[in-house]
Amino acid sequence: MATVGDQLTAPETGWKRYDNTYPSISYNGTWAKRTGYAGSYEFTDTYTSTAGDTATFYFVGTKIRIISFCWNNFTADAKITIDGVAHTFSERSTSNTPQVIVFEKMGLPEGKHRVELKLNSGTDYLGIDAIDIDDTGSIEFPIGFQLTAPAQGWKRYDDSDPSIKYFGTFVRESNVGFYGGASNYATSADFKIQFNFIGTKIRIIGNLYQNKFPNVPITIDGVTETFSQYGDLKFQALQYEKIGLENKMHTVEITVPSYAGSIGFDPNNMNVKNIQIDAIDIDDYGKTLHPDEVIDVKDLTVGKRIRFNYLAPAGAFGSISIGKEMLGLLPNAPATSANGDGYFIMYGTNHKGDKLLMADRNIQNISWDALNTAGIASGSGLPIKSLHTIPGLSGYSSAVCKVSASTEYDKASYHAWKAFDGSETTYWTSTAGTETTEEILKIEYSTPTRITSYFLYAIYSPKKWVFEASNDGTAWDILHNGNEVSSWHGLKKTFSFKNDKAYTQYRIRVSERYVWNGLYYVGFYTAQLFTSSDREITLRLPTGGVNASDKDNEWDKYITDDRIWNNVNHGSWTSTTDQSNSKARVIRGYNGLTNWTSGSTELTTPSRGFRPALLIESINNRFLVQDGTDVKTYTSSGWETVGTTPPTDDMFINKGMLDLSTCAPYLKDLIDKSNIKILVSKPKREPTIAHLTGIPVPRIVKMKNDISFLSTSKINSLTLSGTEKGVLRIAITTDSGTTWESKQKDGSWTTVDVTNPIDFKAKAMTIDDFNSIQNWDEKIGQSRNLRCAFYFEQSSSADETSLDSLTMDVDLLDSWDMAMPGVDYKYGYNRNTNLRVLLLSDGDYKINVGSGGSSGSTITEVDGGTF
Repeated sequence: MATVGDQLTAPETGWKRYDNTYPSISYNGTWAKRTGYAGSYEFTDTYTSTAGDTATFYFVGTKIRIISFCWNNFTADAKITIDGVAHTFSERSTSNTPQVIVFEKMGLPEGKHRVELKLNSGTDYLGIDAIDIDDTGSIEFPIGFQLTAPAQGWKRYDDSDPSIKYFGTFVRESNVGFYGGASNYATSADFKIQFNFIGTKIRIIGNLYQNKFPNVPITIDGVTETFSQYGDLKFQALQYEKIGLENKMHTVEITVPSYAGSIGFDPNNMNVKNIQIDAIDIDDYGKTLHPDEVIDVKDLTVGKRIRFNYLAPAGAFGSISIGKEMLGLLPNAPATSANGDGYFIMYGTNHKGDKLLMADRNIQNISWDALNTAGIASGSGLPIKSLHTIPGLSGYSSAVCKVSASTEYDKASYHAWKAFDGSETTYWTSTAGTETTEEILKIEYSTPTRITSYFLYAIYSPKKWVFEASNDGTAWDILHNGNEVSSWHGLKKTFSFKNDKAYTQYRIRVSERYVWNGLYYVGFYTAQLFTSSDREITLRLPTGGVNASDKDNEWDKYITDDRIWNNVNHGSWTSTTDQSNSKARVIRGYNGLTNWTSGSTELTTPSRGFRPALLIESINNRFLVQDGTDVKTYTSSGWETVGTTPPTDDMFINKGMLDLSTCAPYLKDLIDKSNIKILVSKPKREPTIAHLTGIPVPRIVKMKNDISFLSTSKINSLTLSGTEKGVLRIAITTDSGTTWESKQKDGSWTTVDVTNPIDFKAKAMTIDDFNSIQNWDEKIGQSRNLRCAFYFEQSSSADETSLDSLTMDVDLLDSWDMAMPGVDYKYGYNRNTNLRVLLLSDGDYKINVGSGGSSGSTITEVDGGTF
């Protein structure tokens, strides 16, 4: 590990480096910036020779290094102050050395730190070349700083992103100063925005102006703080920042202050105020979610939405992925090809309980005939068996994955990522080799991903290859062996296999190639990796009404708000045939959300859009019973053994029960009643196991010995404490168990048979009944003995019934012990009739005083004076 004084031209493992030009470093004084010097990091450095000049910045992390030049005219009197604690360092050296560690501080508490560097005295130079901090940390920006792009480690969402939900009224203002060229401002007091995000940090970006509020409420996960938007005009200013959150989903709400007054915009009256959010920055690996967004289809309910990605070549149906953000959103007015995200919004269920969803936008400009050829436009729709895992790439990496190849024929045109760009005209190709030259095309995912098939559209086809997977890049599992008996240049092929494991890395490793024009290449127009869906899903077109008067259709029932469905007057194909023209299909939303028209099926213009409806099949559980190692089902003839464990899909499909109620009364007839398991599965899915939970029979617990009260003069109270979520009853005996009794509501006592659970439960006392008894001395009489019995019963498996303690409040009988002189007390005589006693230990003392000695004197006084 490098130390102070060492040259360090790159950050060590566990560190990251920021150049001296990083915009959040604030230079105060006469600093000069040098560029183009080869010895400096990034060919730049900053220096000053004016005493008192400072450079200030904030960083998040636990350690810091200052990197600078060292030379004989650099200062030996520099000061660095971290969170108010000052340190000194030197940049003086006899040799001219760039990129030297001149200061290091380790072990800072995790969090945000303020740093100031200062030339303390003299006219020698103080230089700053770079700053190293934790590789998980960051150099931060002060509130109010203009931040026109997300900083390193952050990514930005525009305020128009559909993951942000708006309430109340607002106006979208256009200005080149805004991020994205426009921003919404509030025009009503009930204006607010809501969104969720996954990550550990968040920034609010907005414009400062004098018609803004100084304390805008922001609530994150139920905790409210405020931030200011008031100030001189500045666009894209950092207005609020929160870091150090737990890496999970967080809820965010920003509202108008409660005292707001007039809301809106009046250039002549700064008392008419508004709030205006321009953008949101979060972790670069995080994501924002609409307040109604879910990431798993099982969490979908009416009104909820789920993210999807659609990837398609020009003029043809493509492929889809559901539940994960891959790219930015598709444009509201689509193109003939597609590569982007959207939302499916759930609007209902069908008679079988299947979930019905609609895309929140048109996702492609395409003819009805092309959709019909793909199976989308048919009445039943197109079953989707596989979901793609790679969006269309525009470079070697994205937030989802990165790709590479062992060789590329031409670095300018035939990059590895061209096989994953979603186009069927561009391609990747290797350099030429021999028939057996190995070639590798590799995909690395940012999160573990389960792959069950892959698609290749070859320009130069391989002959033999393996499809492999790994989680460390060293050990590779072969999932599929490819071996084509003839060349397949220009053909498309899909290869499927069974795989239940998620990996982070996959590769196609080619061992033999087919010849093309005398040369041996490997190349693909398109490569795509797929995962199988865990639900049966179907894509189709929505219904649109056979004529303009027909309102009994999905469009008229559910597509009612342009702000939700992003219609922008762009028509959407439906599955409905025009009643007046059997060759035409109904188009909805063209030139108005509710507008009805129809068009020829082969056309793509004007504005023929594909807005899919999605059907997600409900899970219909099937049940089997495990009796020991046998798997059984119940029929009208009784229990039938269908096989042994583990159960198979065929067992569930052919013999599974749809309802457990018919077999429940007969579970007691099974052989291994102590090890019964209910097996639950949906056909074609892995089985899960539900364990039976039994409720114990009632228990009676009796004390073995008596509690004796012989040493007490009075029983003030007896108090039981415990938990009674089920049933708890108490009976007592004062004759060592011969007769058991319980006090009744009318004050009388009745005998209880504690060997009979039914009698015990019916007659015995509750804890409150027991604790209300006041005449214990009368009840226990001269025997002075007491013993208790308890009845415990659970009404359900969740009940917890317990007895914790018996507390007794009694008066003890008096007894006195002889005190020892010199140990417990000292005594003396002040005069013949006065006894003086000094007590040496705590307690109650009784002094018996009699007649004096031979003189006949009598003690008349006792005191505690000093000796």
